[in-house]
Amino acid sequence: MRLPKAISFDNFGTIIDWEGEIQKYFKGFMEKKGIEGIQPKELQRRWEEIQFVYIQVKYLPYIQVLKDTMAMTCREYGFDFTDQDGEEFAESMGKWQPFPDSKAALEELKKYTRITLITNTDNEIIKESVKQIGVEFDDIVTAEMAGAYKPSYKGFYLSQKRLGLTEKDILHAGFGFKYDITPGSRLGYETCWVNRQGEARPLNIRETFMVGDLKTLAKLIKLAAIEEKEGR
Repeated sequence: MRLPKAISFDNFGTIIDWEGEIQKYFKGFMEKKGIEGIQPKELQRRWEEIQFVYIQVKYLPYIQVLKDTMAMTCREYGFDFTDQDGEEFAESMGKWQPFPDSKAALEELKKYTRITLITNTDNEIIKESVKQIGVEFDDIVTAEMAGAYKPSYKGFYLSQKRLGLTEKDILHAGFGFKYDITPGSRLGYETCWVNRQGEARPLNIRETFMVGDLKTLAKLIKLAAIEEKEGR
């Protein structure tokens, strides 16, 4: 592989432990509401399905997206989701913890290329999330800044403009196949599917390469840097 001039990352699920943290949130939410007869995973998956469709209709602030889509999901199961619940959900997201390998891998990657974020959250949530990660990014593009959520191309285009690079210069790495790998591939990026859960490929689109964690990606980029230096 060639050494990219920058790597743009998805955050939640790629750097932050989305699955682990969101299941803790749903478990606590259901216990607080006294909800029984349904597994947190089922509620989470249904919410993710509703949210994916909802965010492609028009741009709304992420706190409103959370409130609306969680309320829609909860209504299907016969219980309520209040505005206060939405505020608490959004506040919790900024405190979710990264995967154990994230910080060291990102610090290693910074030795060889620029690292950036393209995230489907707002400025306030990502500000808090970056504190949990403990690494300084070269640039960050949020849905709030782009006025759209991935898989829209707007965040990718804004990131390119801010970096002064084209899609041919950037590797895009993400966990969410339909949010990140699909749009990135269609735009002409090299893509890295960070498949931490060992999932089956959901669409007939292939990533440039796949890794199981960021530690492995850092090793590949280090090797590419060595090969470039040696003129291979």
